[in-house]
Amino acid sequence: MSWKALKESPLDSSVVSAIGGLIIFLVGIIGLYILLRNGSYSRNDLLEVSFGTFWGIMVLIFSTTLFLDRKRHVVYGALIIIFATASWYGTSGGLFVGFLIALIGGMMGIAWKPPRKSEPAKAVSNPGK
Repeated sequence: MSWKALKESPLDSSVVSAIGGLIIFLVGIIGLYILLRNGSYSRNDLLEVSFGTFWGIMVLIFSTTLFLDRKRHVVYGALIIIFATASWYGTSGGLFVGFLIALIGGMMGIAWKPPRKSEPAKAVSNPGK
């Protein structure tokens, strides 16, 4: 991928939301590990933490698609915000930090504007020659 293509994509919002999704995912994985290691858990506890881990994976997927398909940046930014909000159900929003970072990345994805096409310079005619 060339530098020009990177400049024309929402790279910053994709990276920020991916960091938030990774935090949400890791908190879910650590929660699953603690539940399974401890041995005393209910089915609801396991289901909640599994959903939280799933929401983190979804934020990671949509942050990647935000970078790859920049024409639908508003849709993917909104989906990142929705799944980051849904992560409160299992991982407490990635201990609030992952939720906040993914929320900022989703808002950056919605607000991203493609760069304007620069017009080529017009040739100046020189009537004196």
